[in-house]
Amino acid sequence: MARNAVRAPRYIHTPKIIGHQPDLFDGPTITHEVPRRQIGKDAARQIRAWGRADTLGDLED
Repeated sequence: MARNAVRAPRYIHTPKIIGHQPDLFDGPTITHEVPRRQIGKDAARQIRAWGRADTLGDLED
C-alpha cells in the first residue's frame, strides 16, 4: 500500500491579517483576515489578452 497517498500541498498562501480583537472577558483574541478570491473561469482568457496587448487601450473591450 502507499505510505503517502495524500500529497502535501506545495504552497499554502499566508492569510492577510487585517486586525486583532481582544475579548472583553479574558477569552481568546479574535483575528480578522481577508478571504481570498477564487480564480475566475475566464482568467486564462484575460491573461492571454494581456500578453498579446501592445498598449493598455487594446485591453478595453
